[in-house]
Amino acid sequence: MTYSKIQKKTLELLLKKYESSKTYLGKNEVSQSFSLSPEKIFSDYVNDFADVDEIRDFENDIARLESESLIAISKNNDRIQKITAISSNENWQKIRLILGVKDKNEQKKEEIGFYSAIYEDSNSEQIVKDFCKNQIERLKTDKEAEYVQEDAKNIIALLNFILKNKSEILERELSISVLSNSKTWEEKYKRKVLKILRQSGHFDALLEQCDDEKEKNKILLEECNIFSNPSYVHFKGNGKITFENGKCINVFSDIPLALSSTSISEIASLEIDDSKIMTVENLTSFNRISDSETFFIFLSGYHNSAKQDFLKKIHKQNPNKEYYHFGDIDPDGFFILDNLRSKTQIDFTAYKMGIAELQKYSDFSKPLEQNDITKAKSLIANEKYAEVLRYMLQNNLKLEQEIISWHG
Repeated sequence: MTYSKIQKKTLELLLKKYESSKTYLGKNEVSQSFSLSPEKIFSDYVNDFADVDEIRDFENDIARLESESLIAISKNNDRIQKITAISSNENWQKIRLILGVKDKNEQKKEEIGFYSAIYEDSNSEQIVKDFCKNQIERLKTDKEAEYVQEDAKNIIALLNFILKNKSEILERELSISVLSNSKTWEEKYKRKVLKILRQSGHFDALLEQCDDEKEKNKILLEECNIFSNPSYVHFKGNGKITFENGKCINVFSDIPLALSSTSISEIASLEIDDSKIMTVENLTSFNRISDSETFFIFLSGYHNSAKQDFLKKIHKQNPNKEYYHFGDIDPDGFFILDNLRSKTQIDFTAYKMGIAELQKYSDFSKPLEQNDITKAKSLIANEKYAEVLRYMLQNNLKLEQEIISWHG
């Protein structure tokens, strides 16, 4: 026997009321009834302009449930006023069969067992353990788990894969590897998994300088070697790259070169002939800027730990060079520089990121936004880049580096 959407919704709402009650928990000393007004199921039922045929179909659906002794109907002037469940263990079990659901307590025990097994598994990552512990605590305090069990299985599988991953993989490859479908990650699970990773607190230091949620997600995934597209590091200058397999590539100042992040991890040495090494924040400026004595590096995106390790390797092999960073003259640009200095322990000097550039190119400047002001004040409070940041605040301006690399 099949049941309509209206009939199932009615039974679902009544069952939810029952399973949330003291009667269900065995804590009630008086008899309880479980009722609904018709508009909770069909909102237009009390609307004077509702479709007459829809009202008739609704009333017929409810009457059928009454004929099966699952509910009782209270009427006034032939209009339904109240729908009340006929409460008995037999009826509630029949309703569960109609809806295809388990007894709430049985379902809760099953879910607690599912999360407990993963929590106790020594192969589970700590973030996964913490997620499972939180779900167990929710279930034990009569709250629902955050996700249905089938989704939770996939989310946990994705988390374990991402957190254990050591090699570069693309998002669609992740989706196929774990979910056997190239689109399911993006369409259903990406937002959920990233929320858990962000809320874990494990990546707080990594994300503290970023305000944009989309950029935060990108930074977090790249830290775990998950990329939407292949990531490349760009070079130009004078030097030689030697790979672990013994192969070599010469780099020239007039022939820019780009290598994938996977190839970067296989570099054994980078011998630089130029006296200066400069990281550049934006690709447009990297393509435009030139200097016969400088080796330029564009790291393509956020400086995650893999890129930071790569810079440390360069510095170890070229310790006597001068190190510079060229970025936007705005609070974000100085946060990037500060992060670069602190994470690599390399004494990068800001290149053309001072008051002189702000004054020279003021016609191309933009006003500060609130998050710029907040970041500037935070850096000043820590006595970092205070002079140029105070100038920005006093004159309400910031500058993108592209105008400097073009004209400067």
